[in-house]
Amino acid sequence: MLRIKNVCKKFGGIHALEKASLNLDSGKIWSLIGPNGAGKTTLFNLITGSLSVDSGEIEFMNEDITNAKPYKICRKGIARTYQQKNLFLNLSVFDNVSAGMFKDNINEKMRKERVYEILEFLGLKGKEKNIVSSLPPLDSKLVELGRVLATSPKLVLLDELIGGLLSSETEKLCETIRVLRDKGYTVFQIGHEIGPIMKTSDWIFVLDKGCKIAEGSPEEIRNNKDVHDVYLE
Repeated sequence: MLRIKNVCKKFGGIHALEKASLNLDSGKIWSLIGPNGAGKTTLFNLITGSLSVDSGEIEFMNEDITNAKPYKICRKGIARTYQQKNLFLNLSVFDNVSAGMFKDNINEKMRKERVYEILEFLGLKGKEKNIVSSLPPLDSKLVELGRVLATSPKLVLLDELIGGLLSSETEKLCETIRVLRDKGYTVFQIGHEIGPIMKTSDWIFVLDKGCKIAEGSPEEIRNNKDVHDVYLE
């Protein structure tokens, strides 16, 4: 589904990514971990067109999307959440989720039905009129995920969606991500909390200083000495 080949990105003299190569098949939960500054969010920004690639290639569904405009990438089926809250804080839950459909030429009835389907799936039904700025952390994360789902994506990128929550809230979010996979979505997530990452992932990539140093199943990553040396310890 997604092929990243020898992608490089520099900021001045700093190599944020150095010949990074990753391949993602459809229908799985893929995770990207590594120390702060490893290049994880930079890679997401390159995939979604927020930043330009210096060299290398990015393919989605066998089509070159390297340096394509963000709105074109979204229309092809890639949508994301952000490390920092990126919502319309003064608008309602309904309006925030509905915003994900502005790229689609559908009538108001269909738009409303789809929003309510998403809200029900995420456990937000009954909160559609709530202003986003008043929501607790878990609901805010669910609203951002809802807006992503409203774009009808094939590939969902989650930048630290799991994190900063109570353990019961984290488990609910983990379960939601697993259900998304079971519904046919492909998920690519960045995470710092290693427990939830290990519980949700089918496959994990590890970055350090812009380079991929390991990949494998959660068990393989847990027992990888190189990963322990730079990240898990």
